[in-house]
Parts: sequence; C-alpha cells; structure tokens
Amino acid sequence: MQTASLSRKVHKWLFLFVGAQALLWTLSGVYMVVMDLDFIHGDHLVKNLREPLPMEQGTLAPTQVLLERYSGVKSIQLKALQASPYYVIQAADGTHLVDARSGSEVSPIDGDRARALAEHYFSGSLSAASAELITDNPPTELQSRALPLWRVNFDDRYGTSLYISPNTGALVTRRHNYWRAFDFFWMLHIMDYEERENIHNPLLLIVTLVSLTGVLAGLILLFYSFARREKAAGTAAAAGGAQ
Repeated sequence: MQTASLSRKVHKWLFLFVGAQALLWTLSGVYMVVMDLDFIHGDHLVKNLREPLPMEQGTLAPTQVLLERYSGVKSIQLKALQASPYYVIQAADGTHLVDARSGSEVSPIDGDRARALAEHYFSGSLSAASAELITDNPPTELQSRALPLWRVNFDDRYGTSLYISPNTGALVTRRHNYWRAFDFFWMLHIMDYEERENIHNPLLLIVTLVSLTGVLAGLILLFYSFARREKAAGTAAAAGGAQ
C-alpha cells in the first residue's frame, strides 16, 4: 500500500503542475487533427500559381543584353505574369524583374502592381483592401522568409493576406485566420513561445518528462485500485458463502 500511496501523491502533485499544459496539448491536438491541412495551407485561396507562357510572346529582349547590363548573373528565367513574359534575373546584387518584350526593369514593383498581382493570384472575387511593404520587423506569420515583401490584405471571411515579392512578382506565401489559429495552437503545443519552430526546446522536454512520470504514477495507482476492488469482491463472496 506504500506504493499506492506514493503513486497517488506523485500523480496528484505532478498533474497539479502540468494539468493546464496537458489540457492545452489536448485542445491544440484536436484542432490540428480536425482541420484539413490543405485548407490550413490556403490552397483554396489562390490560383494562377503556375501560369503558362503566352502563345504569342512577340519579340523578346535578347538575353545577351541582360548579361551585359547586370554583373555576376547566376541565372535568367523566363516566366509569365498576368499573361505577359518577364525575365527573372539572379545577379550579384540581387534579383531583378525585367519586361521580356521591352527589356526594361520593373522591379521593385510598387503598391498598385502588388495589389494587381495579388488580385491575379486570389481565387476570390474581391478587390484588395490594402497593401503594405514590409521591410523590417516582420510579423510572426512570415516566419523566416526574406524581406522585403508586399502584404496585400483582402476583406473576405477568411481574413486572407497574400505576400508578394517586390523583386520577382511571385506569391511567396498566403495566410488566413484559420492558419493563424493553427499557428497559435502549434505554439502552445510545442511550448516555443518565440520562434514557434523548435520542438526540442528545454521547456517542452521538462514538462513532457514530468507528464510522463505523472502518467506512469497514474497507471500504478490504477493497478492498485483494480486489485483492491477484486479483493473486496472476493471477501464479499466468501462472506455470502459462509452464510
């Protein structure tokens, strides 16, 4: 009975300490399991991510001119944006977006162009509500993505935000309120309250070990509880037979 008494104390005091976190693990786990991951990724919010090159491209600026204009060119990619061809040039001083027909550079794109591109990528019918160029202090939802980025917001029921690169015109990522809730629950689940990425942080390890100890103590207590009931039932049966 000393083991049962010790297990009861360990189980009670450890879960008094980690009970709130155990509840958060359960709630956050339910949300992450119930929600469809493609929905959380916002796949339903975007279109035109892989736009084919237009059939009639016209005369394109020769790449030799671009090689002479930019130093340390690493790559030149021809892509379509809103049915027009553009070059994306990776050079020593960064990335450049060039109109493939005129040969003129269009990057970094301004707010009006960012809004137009966001509406091009957005699967809904609403116009963009606002656009903001983020150059520093990025919101948590951008995680480690490189700046600068245009954040274009839509007043739809999902609270959609599309992030557009000013240097390539590409859609870098999309966020919406269900994703933000998922990210919040993920933070609570892994107990990384700053970066929300490190699943090997010391706090999570400590609370997990304490919880495991409490669960093991509960299992031992459960074993003694059943053993005591069986003993009581046997005693009652013996007393009934004696009568």
